[in-house]
Amino acid sequence: MCLLAPLFASASIPLNEKKALVNLYYATDGEHWNIPWDLNSPVEHWHGVTISDDHVVALNLPSNNLKGELPASISELRYLKVLNLASNRLGGTIPRSIGTLRDLTSLELFLNEFVGFLPVEIGNLDQLEFLSLYHNKFKGNIPSTFVNLTKLEILQLGRNRFSGYFPKQLCNLKNLEHLSLHDNEFEGDLPVELGELSNLEELIITNNKFTGYLPTSIGDLNKLNIFMVNKNNFNKEYYSFQDHMPKGYLSLETEPATVITDHN
Repeated sequence: MCLLAPLFASASIPLNEKKALVNLYYATDGEHWNIPWDLNSPVEHWHGVTISDDHVVALNLPSNNLKGELPASISELRYLKVLNLASNRLGGTIPRSIGTLRDLTSLELFLNEFVGFLPVEIGNLDQLEFLSLYHNKFKGNIPSTFVNLTKLEILQLGRNRFSGYFPKQLCNLKNLEHLSLHDNEFEGDLPVELGELSNLEELIITNNKFTGYLPTSIGDLNKLNIFMVNKNNFNKEYYSFQDHMPKGYLSLETEPATVITDHN
């Protein structure tokens, strides 16, 4: 304990926040990061740490060789607006305590080795605008609490092991512009409520187990310019949907892929 005391003696941020950063450093093999921290230097000099009004507001450590598990003490960084730990070697589950980071607007954990179910506490992050979790090993259903993420504009959940029916709660996120669920194990019909996502520009659901018909309500999505549904089990009769395509859609190709683009 005496050896650690100097680390906290001159903190420019609250002690609990600096301890949380140090915990993260040791929990993720900080000595072998691509750009390690000098724990004896001021926190404002630590790579990827942004401080405003004496609090840590952003932590950007993508592609920095973090490995290990995200410690529960990350919850002490309660003023965080941006957390980017993408393209590392982080594993284990996302700690439930992440739900206390209520100021987060951007959470990027893609291209890691996270496993297990998403904690329902992610639904507490109601300021989120950008959530990217693609290319991990998450499984199970999307938590129903995602219905609370009403400010979300970009949601990337592709290349995991999510399953169950299309997460209908996502149809309540009216600010969504980009939604990708590709390369998972979703099944069943697409909900007609998809047509209520009036700001949607990109919808990618390739390589799942969806079945049935494409709902004609998708034709109400006037801003949609990328729509990819190949490698599913949809009924091949698309005529009713084609009749409702918004003016300006270039093509609807059913074999070998379904892609809608708008070149106007």
